[in-house]
Amino acid sequence: MKKQLLLTAMAVLCLSVAGFSQTKGTNALSFGVNVTTDKTNENLPTESTTKNSSFSLGYGYFIQDNSKIGVELSYGTNKYNFSGTAQETKSYGGNVSYQRYFPLFKTLFAYAGGKAAYTYGKLEESNTQSISNQDYTSNQYAVGAYGGITWFLSKRFALETNLLSADILYSEINQSTTNTTSTFYTNKRTTFNFKSEGFINNLGFKIYVLF
Repeated sequence: MKKQLLLTAMAVLCLSVAGFSQTKGTNALSFGVNVTTDKTNENLPTESTTKNSSFSLGYGYFIQDNSKIGVELSYGTNKYNFSGTAQETKSYGGNVSYQRYFPLFKTLFAYAGGKAAYTYGKLEESNTQSISNQDYTSNQYAVGAYGGITWFLSKRFALETNLLSADILYSEINQSTTNTTSTFYTNKRTTFNFKSEGFINNLGFKIYVLF
């Protein structure tokens, strides 16, 4: 009898901990990191390397049980090296979002949501064989839907990954080039398209601190 009571009490405690993490009024701080490196023709004279790094910091608030709104700031770099040419694109952005959580098994939840985002990008180029300098900036606006899995490790911590996303993008690109002959030109391009990412594509993780 005592053993049964103990097991029941433990089960209730686990459920209460799981429930606390998604209840109305809970605050959530998020930290996200995603780093990938690709190399082609490794150990050959024509070897190229591309490294993508992204970092995010966000705040969320559960307006209802299992429903969260949030804001997030992000910073990312894309570094490309090939035969004396080095390019680095830096991006700065932010977004507002809404997420709805659905219980799967104990502390494991699926989520679906939407967001509106803005990203500013700037290209810096160094070419030892080039006589020109290039200046490149971009502004991108996006509205999209996304979904994934969240594991509430305890009442204070959660781990989350994004598995699916679809975005409508509008981007504006400004590009100018100068060279030793004093030639100068600018190029401004706008695009409007629909982008989707499949299952487990560009997989990244976020850590939440709940309080």
